[in-house]
Amino acid sequence: MRRSVKQFLVQGLTLVSIGLAATPAARQAPDDCVVAAPAGQAEPARDAIATVGLAEPVDPVHAPRPTNDSERLLFRQLYETLVRVDCTGRVLPGLAAAWRLDSDRRTWMVTLREDARFSDGTRVSPADVRASWMREGDGSLRPEVRRLVETVTETDARTLAIRLHSPRLDMPAALAHPDLAIAKPTTPVAWPLGTRAGLVADGRAPVISLTRDNVAMLRVLVAPGDPRDLLDRGVDLLLTRNREALEYAATLPSFDSVPLAWAETHVLLTPGRARGAPMLSDDQREALARDAVRGEARAARGPFWWQGPTECEASGPAAPTRSRFTPRIVYDARDAVARGIAERFVGLARAGGRDSAPFLDAILPDRPRRTYQRSSGLTGEAAAQARRLGTDAGYVIALDSHPIDPCRDLQLLTADAPWLDPETIVPLVETRLHALVRRGRGGVTAEWDGGLLITAPAPAPGGAAR
Repeated sequence: MRRSVKQFLVQGLTLVSIGLAATPAARQAPDDCVVAAPAGQAEPARDAIATVGLAEPVDPVHAPRPTNDSERLLFRQLYETLVRVDCTGRVLPGLAAAWRLDSDRRTWMVTLREDARFSDGTRVSPADVRASWMREGDGSLRPEVRRLVETVTETDARTLAIRLHSPRLDMPAALAHPDLAIAKPTTPVAWPLGTRAGLVADGRAPVISLTRDNVAMLRVLVAPGDPRDLLDRGVDLLLTRNREALEYAATLPSFDSVPLAWAETHVLLTPGRARGAPMLSDDQREALARDAVRGEARAARGPFWWQGPTECEASGPAAPTRSRFTPRIVYDARDAVARGIAERFVGLARAGGRDSAPFLDAILPDRPRRTYQRSSGLTGEAAAQARRLGTDAGYVIALDSHPIDPCRDLQLLTADAPWLDPETIVPLVETRLHALVRRGRGGVTAEWDGGLLITAPAPAPGGAAR
């Protein structure tokens, strides 16, 4: 197993545009981005990945915009963005062949590839891209698209004019965000059409089959629960941060384990927290990572992007709506890491005593006015409404460790929680996934956000799947 990907991906990366006018670049990933080398490279010949295991639920209703790590892996094999960003930060062609900055220095003229096709063979047009980003009915941009894109218009049969919110010149990289993946609704098929080669032939869990020209490409096993069961079922690739699964894989001679990027940082947001309040020490964050997270985690390490450049135009914090708060700590119910942290904080608050005091001084510096009597997992509009109001004692959320545009992410964070003073964000822990790859299998590369792209197996002579 190559070690260069391990050495590189654990570090932060700087996104680099390959120019204001891009030309088609080599599609081969650099060696540092190779998680499992395909046949023909310097390592022994490898077969393609044939079976992937997913340990979280997968819902086609979410496609092409993932809500968990399993959907993120599967959707990337089906849906493309206009540009790609590899693990070294290079901006490369995706559905777009070229792009240039218009004279207003804010609008990108993006030209689609001549051979851009949906997986059913139909041509991808600028109208299809625009439709993929629009809400049904009112013609406005989807909320997740609007976070990055201000306007999009069709200029000719292959070209779009896309005005981004950020004025930064390297922002064609923003077009690689998974929220901007292109899909085409189909009826009565539940799965939208993607632009990669595979079609979802059978989209019913626990087995999802991807085919090309009626030949099996990839078999996906969906088995929420103990990821060790997937290893025993013969998968070739599994993404997990579960400690028990990683320890079990280490005993299996048929698997290699490759750590991916430290991709998420969990933080604590506290309405009305005073600047200068104590933060958790490195040792305390390390203890939290060890005791509260079921999976690989470490103490969050600065510098942190929300403490970054002062030219970011984020609105000033609004005053909390009350001086006393509902004694609960809120987290995303779909986020197991956030849940573990929230429950740990509730346990510390209930225990009190000398051992808990150093933690409580940092997470609840204004005791007894504020405390955590319970933790509450919320999703969707309920979670968004809770953060907007800021009437709870605290919120545990996950942030991208290395966002494409830190200023834009800071603006969105303060818009989501208008009472938030970024200076009071409490960093907690960082997490990452491991790719467990069956030895002898290859064709897996990592992209800018740690997501994996699998090279589809070529049909063997006679039409049988490899």
